[in-house]
Amino acid sequence: MKKKLYILFVLIFVTGSLISQVSYLNQLSFNNLTAEKNAGNLNLHMDVDVSKMDVSTQHMVVLTPVLNSVDGVTKLDLPAIIINGKTRDKALSRAMNLGGEKLFRTAPQTIFARINGTNQTIPYDVSFPLEDWMKKATLTIKEQVKACADCELGQNQTLLSERLLSKDLNPTYQLTYITPKAEPVKQRSEKHDAYLNFKVGKADILPDFGNNAAELAKVDQTIREVQNDKDLTVTNLSISGYASPEGSVKMNRDLSEKRARAFADYLAAKYTMPKDRFKVNWYGEDWAGLKNAVEKSSIADKNAILNIINTVSNPDLRDAPLKKLSGGTTYKTLLETYYPPLRRNEYTIAYVARAFDVNEAREVIKTRPQLLSLNEMFLVSQTYDKGSREFKDVFDVAARMYPNDPVANINAATVELEGGNADAAYSRLQKFERMPDAWNNIGVALVMKQRYEEALGYFDRAAARGNTTAKLNAEQLRLFLADQK
Repeated sequence: MKKKLYILFVLIFVTGSLISQVSYLNQLSFNNLTAEKNAGNLNLHMDVDVSKMDVSTQHMVVLTPVLNSVDGVTKLDLPAIIINGKTRDKALSRAMNLGGEKLFRTAPQTIFARINGTNQTIPYDVSFPLEDWMKKATLTIKEQVKACADCELGQNQTLLSERLLSKDLNPTYQLTYITPKAEPVKQRSEKHDAYLNFKVGKADILPDFGNNAAELAKVDQTIREVQNDKDLTVTNLSISGYASPEGSVKMNRDLSEKRARAFADYLAAKYTMPKDRFKVNWYGEDWAGLKNAVEKSSIADKNAILNIINTVSNPDLRDAPLKKLSGGTTYKTLLETYYPPLRRNEYTIAYVARAFDVNEAREVIKTRPQLLSLNEMFLVSQTYDKGSREFKDVFDVAARMYPNDPVANINAATVELEGGNADAAYSRLQKFERMPDAWNNIGVALVMKQRYEEALGYFDRAAARGNTTAKLNAEQLRLFLADQK
């Protein structure tokens, strides 16, 4: 008897005819559709929500996902989802127990009994070898509805995705910040100029002579601010003397020495500083300073002055041709306007700044960032949310305080990349392109500039040096480039 029932069911299943068009597609939802490439396979997942489906008790609904090539030549039917009404599910279960593997040409992914009026979701997961044509394939669902005698009541189809695999993967490339090394001794310095007036040929410092009272007041304020700062310890004070070019080279060199030493003696006495903390140098005539001032000016005979400076190698022989320019009026202008600023003493105060804890550093960076090390600034940045205005400002300050430091610039470039400013970041990073620490971020900048092959080269070089972030970025970029083919 069982054998006869099985034969009858098989005959009914394969000889049904179309009676009327029936479809349940409008009662279904296909959610969470994802397609991922993995080790040469394509993994497809979706959740089929049948909660609104009211299946006739005798009906079988066959849902077959189908991949279709762009040109329509190639297609692939994936394992089907079978949804049965109550009576049909019982009949199919009996038939399956009697050798049901023969009922389906391809084994379905799942056979599901619909309980009308309840919330039900069918998870669908399949994996199959990935072929090139599938990268641009569409995904449709083919529906077949069959009645109790397995007669077909309708075939319908709906589009789930115009392109199953996204045309453009959107990998996320990771950037690297460098933690600066701690600075054991924070040695700092400040350079200033003292434009003191001296009597002709003399080196005595006269506080009441010319503009000396105001100039010495500025010197006093500068030095006392450093001396009285409890966060600083003065280590030494360097003085460099310069003279203007009128007169002989030897005379002016001697004069610059005497005035520099006189200034050092004055400071040592006034601020009770040991003489061994002073370093005194003298350079005589400041032709470089004169040349720079003339280049920036609109003085008459400007080109002639520069030509004399550049072509007359002996400084003592430059005075005569300078005095002849414009009948002497140009030389008079030099004496009155351009020579006085050359007569000066540069003084550099060197000091050590104490270490600051992170809470102190958060305040110091707002007013005296020069006292902080890069490491202290970095620790301040970690107290703010990444990407916040305060976070970005710390690295901007660090780059301004340490304009030639690789770590400061690489970290500042990282902030610029996170803000989408690839050009500014790349311009900054190019200065350090020989440094392995910069390679990963250079790679990210090049990706943003769509220079992919160059970026891959930097990622690979960084990965070879043990940079795991660069290794992951290289893998992401290779997947992206493969997806574009």
